[in-house]
Formats: sequence, structure tokens, C-alpha cells
Amino acid sequence: MNIRFIVADFTASMRHLLRSKSALFFTIAFPVILILLFGAIFSGGGSGTYALYVTNYDYENGDVNQSEFLRSFPQSFMGNESNVYDALYNAMESTGVIDIKIVNASEYKNGSELMKFLKEKKIKSMMVVPEGYLAKVGMAIFMNNESIAPNITLYLDQSEVQRNGAIISVVSQFFGQINLAISGGKNYLRFNTTNIIQEEFRYIDFFIPGIVALTIMTSSVFGTIESNVRLRKNGILRKLITTPVGKHEWIVAKMLYMLFMSFLSTIIILSVGILIWHISFIMNIYVPIVIISASFAFSGMGMIVARYVKDEDTASAAGNIITFPQMFLAGTFFPMEIMPSFLVTIAKALPLYYVNEGLRNAMIYGDLSTAFVDSLIILVFAAIVFAIGVAVTSWREE
Repeated sequence: MNIRFIVADFTASMRHLLRSKSALFFTIAFPVILILLFGAIFSGGGSGTYALYVTNYDYENGDVNQSEFLRSFPQSFMGNESNVYDALYNAMESTGVIDIKIVNASEYKNGSELMKFLKEKKIKSMMVVPEGYLAKVGMAIFMNNESIAPNITLYLDQSEVQRNGAIISVVSQFFGQINLAISGGKNYLRFNTTNIIQEEFRYIDFFIPGIVALTIMTSSVFGTIESNVRLRKNGILRKLITTPVGKHEWIVAKMLYMLFMSFLSTIIILSVGILIWHISFIMNIYVPIVIISASFAFSGMGMIVARYVKDEDTASAAGNIITFPQMFLAGTFFPMEIMPSFLVTIAKALPLYYVNEGLRNAMIYGDLSTAFVDSLIILVFAAIVFAIGVAVTSWREE
């Protein structure tokens, strides 16, 4: 065995690693970024709770202190509370998974008004207790007939798979404990679920806009940076000084190309989604507006970064520094509720967050007023980075 060759080759590889910014990024910085991001997201560093709004028609209109059901309710479960509902709310909140938020039931007289409220406020989960609930459950217990007991309704946003699973698990757990205590396990307390969005969407329908936004970001950022680095390395940028082409015209040309690529990738993604997964979405004016704004914004970011990038290895590392934090923090893959509050604040400062929200509001929710706000934010950001890109772009070699 030639030890000298092995040592020499190992030494040469180490020198190459130390000289390669891209290799250093993926070997050292990238794992550190991943563990910090995923650790912060999943370590429970934040509140770790999901908001469950409660509209209780029985609490406001019924006698919750004097019912047949209350006489059967396990007093050890009541604690210091005077009625069943407060005890149940406290018990569910004690899990650290659910945060109960009470909504005044008297403001919403029927289901259509309540559904409108859920959509306008973008509430993702609500528990609705019907009027006379405890009295009817008490009657069912008295008659030993669980079939006449009414249901509590959970309104859930079906795009929030993780949230829904956590809430259903907690509610099922406590309903099961109470049923076991009062009747040996008969289902006097039970619930049914219904979708907040009335149309039949699946999770893939909500996931597709995030993939579109992510693709626009990565193709625009990496495409712009790599193109500029290649042109600078080949001396083409320096030669543009002798032409009548202005910097702003050259930047617009590059952005238009990236815009074409953004629309092309969007069409491909949606076409595959329709053909293979039969996705459903709404097409309106804000979908192309968000796509155009996002493409210009991310191309502008790439243009600014490319000004300070000198070689291909640095270009790859710089592109990853821009895209990876946004990829994981902006709500593309993970619900914002599981993140600590400081990460949520950071996420709302990222342009990809507003692209995700804008596309979902336009394509899925049909919430045009909110989509307009998201589009406006992205447009303003695109104009700012375009202006900065024109200001910092230089065709001279330094």
C-alpha cells in the first residue's frame, strides 16, 4: 500500500475543499443551517399550540350549571370550575397543544354567517356547540340512549393536515375520558367534522401553489446569478460598455427571460397536477400578477447578489443562502403555527411568504382582497430590488 500517495491525495482533496466555497457551504454551513432551522421549528421553542376557536351557543343561552349531565360528570375533572365547559376548555389547554379562543356566539345566528366569519378571519379550526347541548346529553344519559345525544361540530381547514390531526386527537382524548367516566364508554359526547372551505379540495391542491412559488424563486435566483457570473467570466459584460444598451434595459431583458421561465414552469406544474392528481384551483387576474411580481422580485434579488459573486462556486453558495431559509420558513412545507413566534416574525419578512400566501389566496381561497394585498407587497418589493439592481450593477471588471 502506497501510504505517501494516500496522504498526498488526501491533502490535495483538503486543499480543494478549503478553496471551494460551494463545497465548504454544503459540507459545513448547509448542515448547520438545516439543524438550526429544523431544530427551531420542531423543538417546541415556541408556544407549540394551535388556536381552536369556540362558538358555544349552549354556554350563552343554556343553563350549564344545572343539568342532568353535570350530575353525572366526574367531579375530579371539574377542578375549581363551576361548569362543564370551562373545565373542558382548561383540560384541553393543559395539554399544551390547543389554545382556546372564545367567539361570541350571539353574533352569528346561522351556519352561513358563521362560515362567512371563518373565511373572512382566515380561522382554520373552530368548535361549535349547539344550543341546549348539555340538556340534551343529560336527557340521553337519563334515558340510557346515546343515539339521541347531539353532536359538537369541528370546523377544520382541510389544508392543515397536521393541525387537524392534533386537534382531533385532543378532542377525542377528552371526550373518550368523559364518556368512560360517566357511562363506561358509551358515546354520549361525540363530534363530527366539516370543512371550512366548502369546495372539495385535497391537501395536494393547497400544496401546489407553494411548489409554484418555490420553483419561481429557485429558478429566478439561481438563473440570474449563474447567468451573470458566466457572462462576467467570459468578458461579455465588459464588452457591453461599448454598446448603446443601458443597465436598466439589460436587467429588464434578463428579468423578462426569467419571467418566461417562471410561466413555463408554472404551466408544467399545474398541467402535471391536473393530469396526474386532478387538482382544483381558481384562475383569476391575481394569479399571473403574483407570478410576474414574484419572478421580478427574485430575479432582482439574484441580480443584486450576482454583483458581488466572482465564480461559479460562490454563485451556488450565494443562491443557497438566499433560497434555503425562505424554502423552510415561508410556509411552503410546514404550517406556521408549529414555529416559534420569532421564526414567524422572520418568515413574514421574507418575500416567498407573500408569494405563497398570494397564490393560495388567489388560487384556493378565492380571497381576492387579500390576494391584492399580497400582490401589492410583492410588487413594491420587486420595484425596490429592481432599483437597487440597476444602481449596483457594473459591467466593469474590478
